[in-house]
Amino acid sequence: MPTIKDVARHAGVSVSTVSYALSGKRRISAETRERVQQAIHALGYRPHAGAQALASRRSQILALFMPAADYFSVSVGMAFVTAITSAARARGYDVLLMTADEGDEGLRRVAHSALADGVLTMEVSVDDARVATIRELGIPAALLGQPDDPRGLPWVDLDFAGAGVLCVEHLAGLGHRRIGLLGPNHGALERRLGYAVRTLGGVRLAADRLALSLVTERSPAVRPRLADAVRRLLAAEPRITALIVHDQEALTTVEEVLAMDGVAVPTDLSVLTLTSAATAQRISPTLTFVDLPVAAMAEHAVDLIVGAIAGDTAAHVLLAPVLHERGSTAAPHRLGDPVVLSHVRPEPNEHPKDLSTPHEQGAP
Repeated sequence: MPTIKDVARHAGVSVSTVSYALSGKRRISAETRERVQQAIHALGYRPHAGAQALASRRSQILALFMPAADYFSVSVGMAFVTAITSAARARGYDVLLMTADEGDEGLRRVAHSALADGVLTMEVSVDDARVATIRELGIPAALLGQPDDPRGLPWVDLDFAGAGVLCVEHLAGLGHRRIGLLGPNHGALERRLGYAVRTLGGVRLAADRLALSLVTERSPAVRPRLADAVRRLLAAEPRITALIVHDQEALTTVEEVLAMDGVAVPTDLSVLTLTSAATAQRISPTLTFVDLPVAAMAEHAVDLIVGAIAGDTAAHVLLAPVLHERGSTAAPHRLGDPVVLSHVRPEPNEHPKDLSTPHEQGAP
């Protein structure tokens, strides 16, 4: 049976480097980590988990708190879980799944029982109560999402406020003056999840500063009510010429309603969305989208938690939004006065509590 010395010899590194690659105690380059992983696979080396735990006083397990509520997008959530698990394994960690519904009790159980070396939290709200508990417990943690007060805690997030602005600027640049927004999900807004609050704030901010008319509908979880919400947007007068969808689970319903009602994309209606590349490409026609970078966020999150376990200073990663044009947006049939873009960019932490304007109709 191969030993850690065999792995080190095969990879051309020291035994301690192999140990660091497996334990995450110290950061090593991605190239070196890849060589170690290749050597492990080539030799069929299997580190003894019990021996590792005794030697390091660590479990080599990360606790991932994922939501379990009706507003939660299963497809998005499982994409994150898969990506985080893969990134964790590459760094010598296994993942213990917990539900966010357990709240403080779950965090305290992990901390007091030493079930895991660190905690990753998903679906972070702007005023997330778990932040105070994590500080109180003093456990290594990293957040997949940005709270209002992240002092002392590492986090990674997409700049959702900037993403909302980017969507509006793209449509305004094509000549659209009256746009609709479907989403975010009602439950996500009620819980003040950062991605929901900030995206809505960015869309409203840009529409207001560009003097565009905005019609909004929150997306309900029940499918028939969701179809009704889409049709209310389409029936608004004067009619909208473009639609932003910020609810990945709603995309299939949007596609069905537009097909049933004979609405051609982008001839009759431009459509763009905030979603992952894989989801955008499954919809017909392929949608213009602002990418939700699941893999990059997962990689950063695992790097941050491994760093927190090693005692690194808390850092944060705010990913810039990127828009991909895929043919579902075009100039409207009848152009109004040209729109002069101001290239509004909110501060990364900006998520206005109330940005309703005289141009806006519909639910907040």
